[in-house]
Amino acid sequence: MKRFNIAIAGLGGQGIITAGTILKNAALNSELHDVSGSERRGGAQREGYVEALVKYIFYDSLDELKDPRKNVHSPVIQAGGADVLISLEPIETLRAAYYINSRSTVIFSTSPHLPISVRMKKDTYPAIEEIVKELAIITPKIYYYDFNKLSIDNFGFLTPRNILALGVLFSKTGIPIEKEIVEDILAKGSQSENNLKAFYLGLTL
Repeated sequence: MKRFNIAIAGLGGQGIITAGTILKNAALNSELHDVSGSERRGGAQREGYVEALVKYIFYDSLDELKDPRKNVHSPVIQAGGADVLISLEPIETLRAAYYINSRSTVIFSTSPHLPISVRMKKDTYPAIEEIVKELAIITPKIYYYDFNKLSIDNFGFLTPRNILALGVLFSKTGIPIEKEIVEDILAKGSQSENNLKAFYLGLTL
């Protein structure tokens, strides 16, 4: 049995749950044997922490697929169990770093959402270089972009930043899904033109 696990982290309003749903639906439309996952929505309405976990499962045989002892899976990803971590907020990348290991790929946005303590000048926000340095202790495969700026510059609003990140996911990792399947999902959804453009832009980063 083979697995490919993706953790997506960020804040409420950044499209974290939507990105996870797209990846799960892509699996259902592919030849993957199974897909599982979970969501943490507690902070979705107050810009708090939100995460979506996506787990792809490949069985070695039809018998294994039908074996009830083999085809029941936890919807969560264990510590160090993610092949990819995507984050749309720098500090939240560090918070979610317990999901990654030495072979993981990290894709994160450099656009910070300053906590109240930082805005009140009681704390300081870490430099992106320091965040990258901490992540590099775990894995060398780190890609970071200002997804907020890319969204504003190319679309005039922030909504496509999660789709930009999905484009980078397909560009920089060995995700076992054909990108055409995601393209088809985006083409059938709302804001299809902008979402497809954002996905293609992410593929070039």
